[in-house]
Amino acid sequence: MQFKVPQNIDMEDKIVGSLTMIQFAYVLAGGLIDYILFQTISETSMALFLILAIPIGIIALGLAFLKIQDQPLSHFISAGISYLSNPKIRLWQRHGQMPSVFIDPPKPEKIAPITVKKDLEKSELDKLAYILDTQQPQAREKNNFGKITANFEKILKGQAK
Repeated sequence: MQFKVPQNIDMEDKIVGSLTMIQFAYVLAGGLIDYILFQTISETSMALFLILAIPIGIIALGLAFLKIQDQPLSHFISAGISYLSNPKIRLWQRHGQMPSVFIDPPKPEKIAPITVKKDLEKSELDKLAYILDTQQPQAREKNNFGKITANFEKILKGQAK
């Protein structure tokens, strides 16, 4: 099955002639305001009517048709109002939410004392080996050594099977 894919989906729908709904609303609002001014002011002073009606008509037509950098004039007007109404200087205020992650300050490093290396001679190493080989282990060492030996023998028997 083949389907037609719409091409210009970002374009607004044309409601009246070549006008979109928003453009039509701007032109209609400007025209209505000018018409109401004509009905009320034109009887007394035509110059006052023209002074008020021409800027209103220009603004309405500008809102409907004028685009600056592909953006409608209404976006620039709303951005200008926002700029004028919001403060220009921002101050950082610390109060508010506490951070969910706390970072501990780095701990000072402990400086290990410098130890002087002892050079052992062969005779001293022989004495140390003799002491370790001939001295009887203490009771705690005997118990632990026996458990280690027994566990090691069980492991060896289990692998031999």
